[in-house]
Amino acid sequence: MSMKDEKNRIAMGSCDIYMTEFTGSTFADIPEDSVLETAANLIGRTKDGATFSYNTTSYTAKSDDGIAQRTEITEQAVTMAFGLITWNGNTIQKIIPTASVVVQAIEGSEKKRRRTTGKSIGNADGKVYVVRAVHKDKIKGDVKYTIIGKNLEGFSAAYKPGSETTITPTITAEPDGNGDLFIMDEYDVEGTVSGS
Repeated sequence: MSMKDEKNRIAMGSCDIYMTEFTGSTFADIPEDSVLETAANLIGRTKDGATFSYNTTSYTAKSDDGIAQRTEITEQAVTMAFGLITWNGNTIQKIIPTASVVVQAIEGSEKKRRRTTGKSIGNADGKVYVVRAVHKDKIKGDVKYTIIGKNLEGFSAAYKPGSETTITPTITAEPDGNGDLFIMDEYDVEGTVSGS
């Protein structure tokens, strides 16, 4: 990696997205990198990368004459959106809370089929997932975004001649037991080590 001034490094490239069910209560309960970032948890190959977003809503109180004014943040939202060019029913089961998947033998054949069923809202599984986007960059340094949440946007799959079919879930973060919404880890950074 280039050791040039960190302020002059430009991030370029895509992300790998890892997703697995989360049964803990805080970010401290998230599995180690070597457990989370495995082929089994890779949700699919990305197309057009991933977008991490932090947004706020605010309220401004002001006097009738406009001289006194105070603005406070009233809401915040964190989302992670990504495109998947490789996906299947197992992917859908992670991004749709009412989906179920079974693999069945096809009678008279050695082949199998995967059947994904979208059920009514009363069948929502209530699962929450840890989702991590890993951006690998030999020049800028690797960056990892981690959230706990679920897809609230549904999905669509458009099949068109001469074009790949991608799905684009958007995972909405839920605060953990400590009120934390996300973790952003940057690697090969400058600065003084905390506590030193």
